[in-house]
Amino acid sequence: MSGTSEAVTQATRLSEIGFPEFTTKLISDVFDALVSSNIRQTEAFIELLQQTSKSLTAFINDTKDDISGEMILDFLAKALPAPVDDQDKVTAVENNGGTATLTEDQANQLNDALALPSEAGVANDNKVASSGDNNYDSILDAVALRISANKYDLLKEMVKQGILRLVIENGDIETRLTFTTYGSSFSRETQNKYNRKAFSARARAKTGSALSPWVKASASTKYSNVTVSTTSKTDQDRSGSRVNIFGGVKINFRTDYLPLDQ
Repeated sequence: MSGTSEAVTQATRLSEIGFPEFTTKLISDVFDALVSSNIRQTEAFIELLQQTSKSLTAFINDTKDDISGEMILDFLAKALPAPVDDQDKVTAVENNGGTATLTEDQANQLNDALALPSEAGVANDNKVASSGDNNYDSILDAVALRISANKYDLLKEMVKQGILRLVIENGDIETRLTFTTYGSSFSRETQNKYNRKAFSARARAKTGSALSPWVKASASTKYSNVTVSTTSKTDQDRSGSRVNIFGGVKINFRTDYLPLDQ
């Protein structure tokens, strides 16, 4: 099959590319992504409102068990750091067999950091530290309550300021199909023939003693035949096939704030 015939054959397969299906799926996928994004944002808003609609006591009870040990350690390191001369510790609250020993100043400093408002419904407003020996686990539990209250205050502040919402203002969906055919075949024939024949004979004879020694006879024959035959043939046929499908989505984004405490 020549290159041209092959190119034509490939061109007839354009329908197998499925470009309409490609474009349809691109549009539907973009639409689904936009809808899903909006749903996720709405769900996040709803969850935020649900959490902040709880009382402080209910919110603390629902979230205190989710506070990690790393968060508690970070809180203690900031509220009551270790002495400067003790580089091996990050906080002065050290577990010694379930007991944490604090000085009066350390206990007062820690209680100020742990204090919760009365509406939290926590005994002694969460001030559990005292001078001398303290129950180490009780301090950790109090820290978890304080961190939960901090999260509640943060969510409340977010509601006051409004939530950052991602909005699609306008967008372009572009699809493009480039289909070209190209094939290549090459044939070349070269024939060279060269023939050369040559014959040469030379004879020399003497007449004998009856003649003068200066009388001589000679014969010379030469034959030459040269044949040259050259044939050169070049057939060249070029074509081909190449398919390039391009799909792109252009979307411009705009953000605004959605007030929630109305």
